[in-house]
Amino acid sequence: MFEIIGCEDSRKGENLLGLLGYYEAILERKGLVTRIGEIRSLKLGLILDLLKTVNIAEDLKANLMTSVVSAWEMNCNGKTSEEGDDEIKTMECCIAAIRKNAITALHSCNPINPMQLDVAVMFALPLMIRDLRNDDLPKIHDLLNQVMETFRERKEPGFVHC
Repeated sequence: MFEIIGCEDSRKGENLLGLLGYYEAILERKGLVTRIGEIRSLKLGLILDLLKTVNIAEDLKANLMTSVVSAWEMNCNGKTSEEGDDEIKTMECCIAAIRKNAITALHSCNPINPMQLDVAVMFALPLMIRDLRNDDLPKIHDLLNQVMETFRERKEPGFVHC
């Protein structure tokens, strides 16, 4: 359940920063850009690990994660190192965006920050249409809409956008 306890959720931000640091270190390995299959696996792992951190109903989270795994396109035939470089840059942008929001949440303790961090994670997910099989896109799109709807429903009436 969503906790509105101010600074006690700083643990979530710290855990998220640790996770981001882990993936950032992996992405810095020499020669990774030429190993497209490994990059695709890392990207899927990052997406799943980020989804695990988001505070949504467990059944929705499990359904979304299972659907993403089932729809994930692993066929790397014909992909170039330039495409590998693009994938790495996409993940690095995701990491940078989430890190910025996690640091902000850690340094400004107010009750809405945990939800703002969840929303920031969802908006920064490095999930692209090209990552998924076309047949599965409508289902995943619907699940992502359900996640965002839960955030809208949780928003308190007095919430002020910064």
